[in-house]
Amino acid sequence: MRLLVISDSHGRYERISELIGMHKNIDALIFLGDGLSDLDRAGAYDERFAVFAVKGNCDGISLFGRGETKSESVLELDGYRFLLMHGHTRGVKHGMTNAIYAAREANADLLLFGHTHEPIEKYIPADSEYSLDRPLYLFNPGSLGASGDGWGYFGLIEIRKNAILMSHGKI
Repeated sequence: MRLLVISDSHGRYERISELIGMHKNIDALIFLGDGLSDLDRAGAYDERFAVFAVKGNCDGISLFGRGETKSESVLELDGYRFLLMHGHTRGVKHGMTNAIYAAREANADLLLFGHTHEPIEKYIPADSEYSLDRPLYLFNPGSLGASGDGWGYFGLIEIRKNAILMSHGKI
């Protein structure tokens, strides 16, 4: 299973369209907030893949999809449990502790978040100071539309039998 992960598009909907065109073999697009309206403008609804999204601090009230979009969501894909969040409600710009504890409470295997605009990929073993029942992967794709260097950052996650592969790219 291949997942395209994006966050913080901040009006750069054309970058979403470009990524969808470049990654024709994805199974899902995951959007982690701050630019929900960009998904519509980019034509992100495609029959080839599922779209999952959470709202960020710049999204306000959004009716993305069929109902109100939440700021956190638990998703199960291919035998793994994901906690999706933008991260502003958990203070990720000031540290990951609150977000990690939320992932622990959600029994998540992967914590996907945005908000910091920084690409992050981290593995936390079960025997860490967070008292996790199992290992946890942290992943932030970076900002697609508002990075400090002008690039648009995104992430790819590939789930294979007993393996999770995560990578970052830029456009």
